[in-house]
Amino acid sequence: MNPILRQRIPPSVRKLLTDIGPRGEHHCSEWPDTEPETVTRDGIELPARGTTNSSEFLTPATGKEDGDADHTDATTQSKVCGLCLCKLSYYTCPRCNVPYCGLECYRSTNHSVCSEEFYKESVLQELKDIGETECEGRKKMQDILLRLRHMADGAEGGMEGVLKTVEEEMGGSEETKERAQVLDLLSKLAEIQSSGEGNVEEIEEILTKLKELGDTDEEAGQLDLADRLLGLDIDALSEEALWDLLSSQEKEKFRSLVKGGAVGALVPLWRPWWEQHEEGEKALMEVLKEEMGKEQGQRKCKGKYRKEASKAKGPKSIPGVPPINVKIPPLSSLSSHPSPLVRHGLVDALFGYTFTLRLFNGVIESDITQEFCQMVLTVSEALSSGRVFSSLQETLEGGEAAILAGGYFDREDPSSPARAVEAVAHILTGRSKQDVVGYSLAALSQLRMVLSQARAALPKEGEEGDMRKKYFLAGKKCEFFQAWVSDNAQEVRRLAAGLWREHRKREDERSALQKEKRRVEESWKKGRGKAKGVLIKEID
Repeated sequence: MNPILRQRIPPSVRKLLTDIGPRGEHHCSEWPDTEPETVTRDGIELPARGTTNSSEFLTPATGKEDGDADHTDATTQSKVCGLCLCKLSYYTCPRCNVPYCGLECYRSTNHSVCSEEFYKESVLQELKDIGETECEGRKKMQDILLRLRHMADGAEGGMEGVLKTVEEEMGGSEETKERAQVLDLLSKLAEIQSSGEGNVEEIEEILTKLKELGDTDEEAGQLDLADRLLGLDIDALSEEALWDLLSSQEKEKFRSLVKGGAVGALVPLWRPWWEQHEEGEKALMEVLKEEMGKEQGQRKCKGKYRKEASKAKGPKSIPGVPPINVKIPPLSSLSSHPSPLVRHGLVDALFGYTFTLRLFNGVIESDITQEFCQMVLTVSEALSSGRVFSSLQETLEGGEAAILAGGYFDREDPSSPARAVEAVAHILTGRSKQDVVGYSLAALSQLRMVLSQARAALPKEGEEGDMRKKYFLAGKKCEFFQAWVSDNAQEVRRLAAGLWREHRKREDERSALQKEKRRVEESWKKGRGKAKGVLIKEID
């Protein structure tokens, strides 16, 4: 043994460890009480035997305590939700007595039998209460009208005499007289219903008179709205301010118009300015018939229309035409040898412009400028990405594909792309035979101005900065198209003739397709009526 460890062990413990001799068996109860008092050995205080209380020592649990513990476990288990089995229950279903924790478990599929029956009874009870309330309300109203009629029969002046107090408060006899007529008719109708007598003609006559009086009140309400709007600058008011001017009935009527789609009939359809020509339809026919191959005519038109474009502010005889931008640079300063495919890019740009402008019903407000320009760039790939088209047919097909890809195609109005093609043909035709490029320059000037306004409203950084750059490039493209149109008036006329031919070709194909479709439908209906036998028969 370690001598250091041996020195630290108390003598009594050392004796116990080293004394290994055999000894007899002794029980604790047989030990002699040789030390009746408390003694201290090796720093440990030992109490005297027989002096301690037996209640101070731990005793094993008795049967009663075990029963209490089992009862506690059973109580804890009974508080667990019987539906989700993971949360404590706070409620008990009065139908099946299952404990549940909350509304989610009560509505669960495991408890659907009780919950659905509960909701069904609640709804039926609510409907029953509503029906009883309505019946009671009608009964009370009928009693009031009958008492009012009896009072009017005994009063001087009839119903107007009864409403004399109302007349004094309202300050006008005309409105009181109308109210008296309404109450008189309603009380008469209530008397007929309570007695159970009276023919249908009499009841219909009363209802007709009530409807006429109601229409008079509606007209008065319209006049009241006009009085409220009188003297107000409607253009300066916001949508919220205008909405607050309406009454609750007027707001509800407007919501019903919007929901039913009838509000579209209240907005007048915009007539494009490019459809007006001085010669009318004759100018369009001249574009198709006139010879386009004379070089001398081309040179004359170049100088002539270049001079007119620099001076004109737009056609003066036709209202609604946008003013032409005065600052149009010469084509030679922008490109020494412009590509002959520029004319197809011009058609694509005008296609996007006319389609978008018609979709916006001819209105370009400051709050929708961004949306307008984004739609134009989506439809016109010549302005957005600088795409070059090799033919007129490819240009028109590309515009129609862009409309479909951009989500602007309306199934209820499938002819909108065809109207855009017709609109471009109108613009390239010009106001008259003498002014071929006026409409083209006016359309490009308006598009260029809107792009400039949209660009000025965007910051220079971030994603909006990239869009600002696109607007700038598109505006420069419009400026280039203006310079090209000013120097190529005869080419613009030839381009218009090609567009009219393409438009009429597409219209003929569309009409032929519709005619063939109707013919097939009619023949199918006739064949279906005649067919009496078996259409398909299995052959052995």
